[in-house]
Amino acid sequence: MLSATLLLLCNSLLFSLRLEGNGSSFPKPLSAAEEKMYLERFSQGDVEARNVLIEHNLRLVAHIINNG
Repeated sequence: MLSATLLLLCNSLLFSLRLEGNGSSFPKPLSAAEEKMYLERFSQGDVEARNVLIEHNLRLVAHIINNG
């Protein structure tokens, strides 16, 4: 039941990103330097940095869902 709920949540999140109309389904991947900066900010408690990391890693989540 938990996996079905998680799958539904991921699918709705992916669907909502596609509706944003930013020209592509997902944001472009972060560069290594950008990812390091956001990870450092996140480790210091920056919620916005956490959100950026999550949004930019949705491509990986979608790949896992589609091939899992």
